[in-house]
Amino acid sequence: MALKMGNRASASAVKMSSSQVLDAASSSAINAETMMRIEAIIATELPEELRASAQGLLRAVAGKVAVPGHFDAFCCQAFAKPEWAAASSVLIAEMFEQDEDQLAEMARIPDLVIEMGSGQVNVTCMVASRWAARGETHRLSRLADAIVASHASRNACAVDIMLALAATLAVTRFSRAEQLYNAALPLAGEEHQEALADARRWLAAGRVVCSAVQDERDFWDVRLRKPKTAWTWRSKAERETLDHLSEWLTADMEGADLFKAVLPECWWELAMKFAQQQEKLMQAAQKLEAVKLANGVSSKAHHEPVQVHGRAPRDILPHPQAGPFARFLLPWFCGCLAMLLTVLVLPREFVVRILDTLKPQAVLTSPAEMEAWRKDTLNKKAIEMVPYAPQHALAKTGDWLENEKVISGQSRELPFESPQYLQLLVWLHWDPPLNEEVRMHVCTQLLKRVKADAISLWELLVYPGSVNAVAIKQAAREALTDKSFQWSEEEKKRLATIVANSKGYLGVPTTGKK
Repeated sequence: MALKMGNRASASAVKMSSSQVLDAASSSAINAETMMRIEAIIATELPEELRASAQGLLRAVAGKVAVPGHFDAFCCQAFAKPEWAAASSVLIAEMFEQDEDQLAEMARIPDLVIEMGSGQVNVTCMVASRWAARGETHRLSRLADAIVASHASRNACAVDIMLALAATLAVTRFSRAEQLYNAALPLAGEEHQEALADARRWLAAGRVVCSAVQDERDFWDVRLRKPKTAWTWRSKAERETLDHLSEWLTADMEGADLFKAVLPECWWELAMKFAQQQEKLMQAAQKLEAVKLANGVSSKAHHEPVQVHGRAPRDILPHPQAGPFARFLLPWFCGCLAMLLTVLVLPREFVVRILDTLKPQAVLTSPAEMEAWRKDTLNKKAIEMVPYAPQHALAKTGDWLENEKVISGQSRELPFESPQYLQLLVWLHWDPPLNEEVRMHVCTQLLKRVKADAISLWELLVYPGSVNAVAIKQAAREALTDKSFQWSEEEKKRLATIVANSKGYLGVPTTGKK
């Protein structure tokens, strides 16, 4: 009877606490439904010894007052016994579902290891994911060490955590990641094959740069995990990192695909071609050596000193094979030189040639004549640009979010410096996008790409009735006030004329209304 009364008293206390907590729910991030669910967990799944502390933590979370203190007090009790840790894990995960960042700040690694040992990984998953998202590899590394050193690494429930940590730490903390992978491997089942493959892939990438200094490993970790970002390779540190990578990376290495996705395309292609040529030369040299040996001619005899009358004998040695460093440094240099030539030499010549072919043979004075000439020119341009018709079609009908990468010159197919990218911008001037925002960006990107040469094209297309006349005038207006451009007096006059739209093609007055 006393036991029943005690149970009723406990239930009454829980009910009263629930009422108090719900009163605070209106000012907290926890809604009433979640409150009731947490209360049910406290009442039915937690041992009686933990309920008061759990209620205190819930009130603190609901009221956003003294949460760290209550959290520490609860965890000290909850993780003191393994049998309590499992139920407490569910409660903590439910309570901090809407505030994982705060949980990640307060969580203690020993408690996470105890949780994993109890067969639960709720809190560990939440905390580790936030640490990974915030780049806190030092905490992840300490968690990895604790897992490997404890019985948690022998728990099948921890396999997913260990493999995820292995993939996350593979580049920055290779040795720890490899330990985690090896610990998880014997426990992995069929359901873990995808996670195993992902961890192996990242470990392969980490193995390539494992001998690099920590700063370089951190550098590669950031870039390899964001392959769609248009990274620059202009700074001294970036070039040095590329230089060092050339000593370790070869095309046939596992994990090379991760590096290929972020490396400058010209660097990679030239490096691989050069490496293949060197490989062929090496094979040819080995075959020649084998033939000589088969014929009884040793390599030593082949390189006997050449005796010249009146001079000391001198060895004439063959050219040495290029080492790995030279095999990659030379292509990198050639790639940089190619990019430099593309940026500094080709665009100006290419722009002039394009504009010369676009100019009409005779002076056109009416909008009707201009429109007819425009259609004829557009048909020719469409034939020239058939390989890039999909990009044009998307730009023609899509919005800016769909086209930002291509129009900004950040796509692999049409990089900013390429002549093809310039051709696409010209094509989109002749056949403008339907979306006004995209149309405006096309004009501004052409200005960034060719500077003053854009004025010549704009002068052709601001005739009355032109589809993109408004966008061109707006771009010209902004160009006049943009301090990053250094316009000559003549260029300022031409831009002002475009803005005013008082003249037609090449300064010939139009017959249409302004």
